[in-house]
Amino acid sequence: MKSFFPIGRGEAATLVFLVLFSAFSFLPLWRTLEVAGMATFGWLMAALMVISPALALTIFVVKKRRR
Repeated sequence: MKSFFPIGRGEAATLVFLVLFSAFSFLPLWRTLEVAGMATFGWLMAALMVISPALALTIFVVKKRRR
């Protein structure tokens, strides 16, 4: 008996993208560089906070419309 639900292709791609983007964002290099007076790390974290729910909602809406 499987204990997990199957993951769709879109959800898997979203998960991989978010994990890779997160790993990229947490590189030590981004803590010292500044853009517009704020560390690049802060910009990347802000982008991650906007991109992750927007991307997940987009995938869910597309999946629902295909049904």
